[in-house]
Amino acid sequence: MLTFINKMLISELKNQKIAIIGFGKEGKSTLDFLLKVGVPSGNITILDQAGPLAPILQERGITGINTVTGKSYLDNLCDFDAIFKSPGVSPYHEKIAPVRKKLLSGAQLFFDNYDGKVIGVTGTKGKSTIATLIYKTLIEAGYDVKLVGNIGNPVLDEVDLIKGEKHDYIVYELSSYMLDTLKPKCFIGILSNLYPCHLTWHNNDFDIYKEAKLNLLKGSERILIEYDFNELMSGIAPDQSLYTFGGGGKYTYEDHKFYNLGEELFTDNRVLLKGEHNKKNICAVIGVGRLIKKYTDDSDEKFEVYIQSLQKVLSKFSGLPHRLENIGTYHDVTFIDDGISTTPESTIEAIKTFGYKIGTLFLGGADYGFTKASYGLLKDSIIEHHIRNIVLFPDTGNDVFGDISRNIKLGEQKVVTIEGIELLLLKTKSMKDAVDFAYINTEKGKTCLMSSAAPSYSLWKGYIEKGREYKSEIIKYTPKS
Repeated sequence: MLTFINKMLISELKNQKIAIIGFGKEGKSTLDFLLKVGVPSGNITILDQAGPLAPILQERGITGINTVTGKSYLDNLCDFDAIFKSPGVSPYHEKIAPVRKKLLSGAQLFFDNYDGKVIGVTGTKGKSTIATLIYKTLIEAGYDVKLVGNIGNPVLDEVDLIKGEKHDYIVYELSSYMLDTLKPKCFIGILSNLYPCHLTWHNNDFDIYKEAKLNLLKGSERILIEYDFNELMSGIAPDQSLYTFGGGGKYTYEDHKFYNLGEELFTDNRVLLKGEHNKKNICAVIGVGRLIKKYTDDSDEKFEVYIQSLQKVLSKFSGLPHRLENIGTYHDVTFIDDGISTTPESTIEAIKTFGYKIGTLFLGGADYGFTKASYGLLKDSIIEHHIRNIVLFPDTGNDVFGDISRNIKLGEQKVVTIEGIELLLLKTKSMKDAVDFAYINTEKGKTCLMSSAAPSYSLWKGYIEKGREYKSEIIKYTPKS
């Protein structure tokens, strides 16, 4: 039985009975790799609840693969020697947990067979922006770099392990889903922050979620962590390998200026990214440049080039889609899509970014077990910034205002007073009704912010689908005469 594959064992894959759970991007990438290394197609079985899979395989020119679909697709996992699991499939599923020791991934294959420098990035929020900025900055500075993982393509599609392909740096964004069963090996490991999230996937246990994130740092030679979460590393990393950014860290932002160890580097006058949280993200990218200089014998001149490259990137990069994305101004209302903000903490940061400009806020989504305390802080932020109009989507729309919102019927609008502030609440399942509500009630010159403080799965496939529908309804709105 294989627990983790390494270079010596790749050849043994040919004799294993292998399952691939999930046939999305990662599943397809894993199948392609297994066939490239010579695993007979008859030894591979794809397990996916959706089906049929035969047309997809035929379109890819692949024959001889076994497939199992439907509700019972996980019934016979004990029959396999090795099981490649796509990140979205929880290892705590009742049918997967008993075979946990057999679980493998394309990510583990990569880490066990690649000896170049990897910059791993994780965190509850900010990891995609940090990874993208590092990648763009290194490219601008003239390095040979690949961006893989959550934000890019599967690593086995981008790096040819068979040919021994090597790059100056691999920037790898890693989710908690990927890290839960992973033993990574990184030159630099970055943790942006850590809040309760995705707990249903992690057996409803924040400690399990936290340990998944810390797997990246435990497997990193140098650790770069947001200053406020420094205590997480107690007993895990020696001080000499631990570096902090933001707040009281080594790489900081204060009074519109970015600093390296107290030395001013540049101001934010050309930075397009909005929000204090993004200033912390930039501090992390500065930290990466400093660690590259310190541990690869790069010169001061190269660090200057890196910082100049970062400034150039920041003058052009306004953010990733669905992350404080400005959809546009229509009928004197500015619409912002912050659908990626799927925790109360990240929505609070979004509110801080636009402050008193917010006239309407869209909240609510799938219930992922956020605490009453977190929602209490979100309510306080709404009241503090006098956000007058609130759209509440199921399932968590009720959780911010408690019994006040629970007493509102679906499809109903109601004026309520909370801590002396009068609010107009709409409870709805309809994005069209939500956007109509925003146009009618948002004061001219103000902003409508969609930042749900919860994942979007209650009504949509995810934040991307939700964001597209939001934009579509905004653009096609016609005022009633």
